Amino acid sequence: MRRTQSVLIVDDSSIIQQTTKLILVNGQFQSANIFCASNASEAIKYCQQQDFDILFLDFNLGFGSTGLQLLERLHHNGLLQHSPLIFILTADDSPAVLMGFSEYQPDDYLVKPLRLNTLKQRLEYSFEQRVINDHAFERYLHSGISGIKAICTKSNSPQSTHSTMITAVAKRLFNQKKPHLDADIEALLTLIQYQEQSLPAQLLLAKLWLRQQKFQALEPLLVKLRRLYPDHLMLLEYSACLALLQNKITQGYDFWLQAHNVSKNNLHRLFGLLWIECHFHNHSAMQQHLREAISYLRHSVWDKPCYHAFIIWLQLQHSDKKSLPIERLWRTISQQKTITKNERPFIYLLQAWQYLDSDNTLNAYKSYIAALDMIQQTSPEHHSFEFDAIALCISNRLAMTRHQITCYQRLQHNLNQHSNEPHSIIKNMWLETMQPTSSNQDDEKYRYALRLVKQKYYIEAGQAILQLWPHYRFDEVLARCLVELSSRGYVDGDPQHQLWIKEARWTFESQDFKPDWYLKLKAQYRSLQRPLY
Repeated sequence: MRRTQSVLIVDDSSIIQQTTKLILVNGQFQSANIFCASNASEAIKYCQQQDFDILFLDFNLGFGSTGLQLLERLHHNGLLQHSPLIFILTADDSPAVLMGFSEYQPDDYLVKPLRLNTLKQRLEYSFEQRVINDHAFERYLHSGISGIKAICTKSNSPQSTHSTMITAVAKRLFNQKKPHLDADIEALLTLIQYQEQSLPAQLLLAKLWLRQQKFQALEPLLVKLRRLYPDHLMLLEYSACLALLQNKITQGYDFWLQAHNVSKNNLHRLFGLLWIECHFHNHSAMQQHLREAISYLRHSVWDKPCYHAFIIWLQLQHSDKKSLPIERLWRTISQQKTITKNERPFIYLLQAWQYLDSDNTLNAYKSYIAALDMIQQTSPEHHSFEFDAIALCISNRLAMTRHQITCYQRLQHNLNQHSNEPHSIIKNMWLETMQPTSSNQDDEKYRYALRLVKQKYYIEAGQAILQLWPHYRFDEVLARCLVELSSRGYVDGDPQHQLWIKEARWTFESQDFKPDWYLKLKAQYRSLQRPLY
C-alpha cells in the first residue's frame, strides 16, 4: 500500500526535504512517489496537478507564505477535499503556532529535528487509524449506522480509536454538504457523546448545528466547552458566528477579538473585526488591526486587490496616511513596483475618495467614473463587495442618487447570496445605514423637469433642474439639459448655479471621447470654451 501512496514534502530546507524523503523510503515508500517543494507557490502547483495522500508542511517557509498560509490556501481552493494525511513540521512548537494550525485540524505535529523512530511511530499510528476509518465508512455505506455500531461492539480497540473512527465517518458525510445526511451525522456524533466526551466530535456537532442554525441546542454546548477549553480557536470562532447570526454584534466581536489575540493569522476573522470597528467607529482598535492586516496579507489567500482597497480606504478615513499618494500606499501593502490592470480600478476609486477629502469634486467624479469603466473590463472574479461599498460611499458624497441606488442594489444582491454568513450580518448592518434617500416624489420632480424641457418651457425647466441638481449631481441627462439651457441664456448667473453648471459641463469634459452634440455646442458658444480650471 505504501509503495503506491504519493507524498508532498514542503520545506525551504533541502536538507530537511532529503532527510524526510530518506526516512520515508526506509519506511517502504516508493521514491518516485515522493515530491518536494521549497515554497508555497510550488506546493500549490503540485496540489493542482495531483491529489497527494500525505502532506508534510513546514511552518517557516522562508520568503513568501508560511506553512499556515499555505494550508489556508489549499483549504480555500478546495485542494484538500480528498482528505489527505497532513503532518506539520515545525521547530516552533509554541501554543500560538500550534493553535493557529488547529483550525485546519492536521493529523499530527512533528517537532524538528525529525527523528526516525518518532516519524515511523506517528506514521504507523496514522495509517492504522486511516485504515480503520476507511473500513468504517465502507460499513456505513453498506449497512448505515447499525454497521458502525456493530464495529464498536465487536472490536477490542480502545474507546479513543472508536471515537476517532466515528468522527472521521461523520466528517466525510458533513463535507458532502447534503442535508439529508444531517440526521445520520448527528446520530453518529451523539453515539460518541454517550461513550466518551470527545472534543473533535463535539466540535463537529457544533459546526453541524451552526450550519443548521439550531441555536438553542448549540449555545449550551459551546458554553460547556468554553469552560473546559477557554482559548480554543474553533470554539471561539463558532461562538462568534453564533452571536453574530443572532445579531449580538458586540458579543460576536468579543469572541472574535479573543480568538484573534490567540492567533493573529486568520485574516478572514480580522476583516470581520475591521468591518465591526468601521461601523462603530472604534478607531483605536482599527489602527492596530490595520497594521496587523497589512503585515499578514501578503501571500495569504486574501492577497487580492479588493482587500488592499478595503485597508487603504480605512486608512484614508482614520489615519495619518490620508494625504499620502494612493499608489504609494498600495505598493506599501502589495510590495509591488507596478500597478496591474486588475488593481487600477481600485486605485481610481481610492483617488476619488482622496479628491473629495480635498474638495476637488471634479477630479473625484472623473476618477470615480474611470474606476467604474475599468471594473467592467475586468473578469467577474475581480468584482467585489468592497469595490461596491467604497463606490456607494463616494456616490453618496457626490450626491449621485442614481449611482447610489445601483451600488446599493448590487450590494444587497451580494449579501442575499451569502445571507447566513457572519460577515454578511455585519455588512448588512453597515449597509442599512447607507440606504439611498431618494423618494418617489424626487423621481416625479425629475420626470417633471424633463417634460418642461420637452415642452420648451426653458426658463422653468432650468429652475427645476437646478433644484434637482444637488441630489442628482453628474446625472448625464440633467447635465446635458443644464449645459444646453445655460449656454443659451436660460439659467441665471447665481454663483452657486454657475458652480453646478460647471459640474454639468465636467460630466462631458472629463470623458476621453466627448459626445458629438457637446463638441458642436462647444464650438458654437464661447461660454463653453472657457477652461474649467
